[in-house]
Amino acid sequence: MASARTRIWSISAAALVLGLSACSSGAPSSSEQPADGGVDPIEIVSQPETVGEPISLDLPLDNSGAFAFDQWPSACAFADETTLSAIFPQSDEIAQSGTDRSLSILQVGAAGTREVTVPEADCTTKVGFPVDELRASDQSVVFLLTANVEAAGDAEFVERNATPKSGDEVQVGDATCVVAPSGLRYDCATPQIAFSVTLDARPYGQYFGESESSYVVDGEEQVYSDDVDAFLTMAQEKILLPVVTANVNRLA
Repeated sequence: MASARTRIWSISAAALVLGLSACSSGAPSSSEQPADGGVDPIEIVSQPETVGEPISLDLPLDNSGAFAFDQWPSACAFADETTLSAIFPQSDEIAQSGTDRSLSILQVGAAGTREVTVPEADCTTKVGFPVDELRASDQSVVFLLTANVEAAGDAEFVERNATPKSGDEVQVGDATCVVAPSGLRYDCATPQIAFSVTLDARPYGQYFGESESSYVVDGEEQVYSDDVDAFLTMAQEKILLPVVTANVNRLA
């Protein structure tokens, strides 16, 4: 349904130290927040005009069949600043934190395992907006993405190391993906890589004591109140799926 309410009222919040590295998207500074504390509805563009650079899979192989472990694509590339800034044109900060992962690899032709480290195999990305409570440094969760690179290498290595997932199987470009029952996680695989992206999205009105949260989705205003399921469906279809689609199309 449509609503005449096009602004929300902000209150101060204590900052949460997330250990995220901030990337400026070139949007207006938070100092440009309207003097009355209001902010326009959050705009979402589900077909972004620009996306991130190609994600290269032209990488050397380890003798296990994996790509050289220190050269796997970073999980942060699967929730990249360029794509998210295009989906959220009002965002002024994309903050990311990559985490290394230790793996135990079976030795080929030898007993035992060897320990390896994959840099930035996991990544958390938070989208911030130029208003108190909605900044990337605030406690509030508006849009938070978690990306994971589970396996990367030749087809045998990926098939052997990508664990089965529960959910509905769908085809996204050249990738086979499993959508979690919540709808807010996609686990996708091609012959050379298995990755996942999870979205945590919450109506922002709760952070201002408001019963309604207003968005402009592909040019159409949408207001969400008690129907959280409708909001999450929108988030899956208009945010998460476009991010996953862009990722699959960027694999090269």
